[in-house]
Amino acid sequence: MTAFEIPEGLTAIMLDMDGVVIDGMPYHLRAWREAFATVGMEVTDVDVYLKEGMDQMETVSQLSREKGVSLGHDEMKRVVGIKDRLLNSIFKIRLFPHCPEFLSRLKALGYKLALVTGTNEDVVEKILDEETALRGVFDVVVTAATASRRKPDPEPYLKAVELLGVDKKHCLVIENSPAGVASAKGAGLTCLALTTSLPENYLRQADAVFHGLDEVSRLFD
Repeated sequence: MTAFEIPEGLTAIMLDMDGVVIDGMPYHLRAWREAFATVGMEVTDVDVYLKEGMDQMETVSQLSREKGVSLGHDEMKRVVGIKDRLLNSIFKIRLFPHCPEFLSRLKALGYKLALVTGTNEDVVEKILDEETALRGVFDVVVTAATASRRKPDPEPYLKAVELLGVDKKHCLVIENSPAGVASAKGAGLTCLALTTSLPENYLRQADAVFHGLDEVSRLFD
């Protein structure tokens, strides 16, 4: 945990979904591994986690180049399709420990909350509908359908700022991936990172790094 103080005048907090609110990355990892295996590619945990939050076609394109595998557009689309089908068949909604209490506390303190994710809108709506602890919590939800560009582009967080109607300097982002941190910092926002997927050395662009929401929650004591 690195030293950090809540920005003065803070009014809004933006959170990524997978890796911050939902413990979903192990399912994404398994789905990506099995999908890439269909084209003879072996990917590691770090390979996948470093691309978290990015457009899925771009993920396939970058990883195939990194592994020296030549894939055509149709092949890449097929890998993405397999990944999505596998993920839908195995995904279970699991909130991170301390998440419900943390979100409830932030709401009670009067902060505006935004969920900013590259996940498809229908999946996000299903999660928000089925998980009672998340119903009505977020004032703004930014999904793959809301922003035309994905993380690490700053657009998702710029869109959240616009929809919340707040000043950038009064916002705080909680992320867990290099792409997400880059998106937040590119948007000119203060960003905390969690080591729920990757160790601290991959998250150095963040303003501070924490191990979990329990540590972040102490900032609001």
